[in-house]
Amino acid sequence: MSEEKQMVADRLLDGLVDYLLEKLSPAQLDGLIEQELDYVLNKASEYVLTDWVSAEQIRITAQKYAVEMDISGAIPELVGDMVEQFYDHAIQSQRTIADVVDEDVVMALLDKVLEIPLSRQSVAWLGRNPVLLAVLAGGTQLGLKTLLHQGLPTALRDQLQKRLPARWLGSLETRLQEWLLKRMEQLLSDPYLYRDENLEELRELVLVAWQDFSQRPVAELRELVSSEDIQELFVIGFEYWRELRHTDYFNAMLESGVNAFFDKYGDTTLTELLDEVGVTRAMMLDDARRFLPPVMEKLRNEGLLEAWLRRHLSGFFEAEGTLELLN
Repeated sequence: MSEEKQMVADRLLDGLVDYLLEKLSPAQLDGLIEQELDYVLNKASEYVLTDWVSAEQIRITAQKYAVEMDISGAIPELVGDMVEQFYDHAIQSQRTIADVVDEDVVMALLDKVLEIPLSRQSVAWLGRNPVLLAVLAGGTQLGLKTLLHQGLPTALRDQLQKRLPARWLGSLETRLQEWLLKRMEQLLSDPYLYRDENLEELRELVLVAWQDFSQRPVAELRELVSSEDIQELFVIGFEYWRELRHTDYFNAMLESGVNAFFDKYGDTTLTELLDEVGVTRAMMLDDARRFLPPVMEKLRNEGLLEAWLRRHLSGFFEAEGTLELLN
């Protein structure tokens, strides 16, 4: 008797598997996708974010991938290959720089930068920051030394180096550096430097320079930076990121970011959250129709879909409790 019941259960399993395979066939899959998406979105409007996940769960997950996960060396290699492709494509392009970067964006960035020193706090900081002063003075001193090196006749320069004692030259450099530091401090502390008319003149100079630069082909950028330079810059940034992610500071920032997100969206419904980030029903439907049909077709052709269904359903149709229902 039990064997007969098992035969009936097997036929029921076959029928159920055939039914589900038909539901997931290309002919019905499109309608099923839309139907299920609408059902999920309708239910999503009834729940807020914290009904399903907590800030702690997201923090632990983010920490796992951002901090604890070992980052493979294959990533820099992949980026290097991508940069090489981008670079080769860029240098063959006939587009101008203006086609890639809009002038309005450049000027908006410049205007924002020029706003920063207008505050009294920023002006005061420029005038008293020793690191900035040393960098500016050192750069100016190097420029003066280069100018003298290029401008003086070789014979005269050689004679001066022979006749002037080394201690004099060292003393002159020290005095020049002290003078430049003092002058830089006075210059950066002078409010006249940050008057509107001066900043407007600087803006016009940058605009003229940009208009000339923007008309050059993108391909000319290879003269300024090579693909190897870009790759090496990425590696430097990548190595910095690998160190930064293990610091207490990064962990504190990560936790603050997750908490800020949940403070703002924790009580927001899931559909409202999708709207906030710009994900629409049409976008989700379009992506589902693009990826799901070929994946399902591949699973069907390989026999994986039927095997998956049978693996999960067969236990029910072989259970004693199920067979007892077949009277």
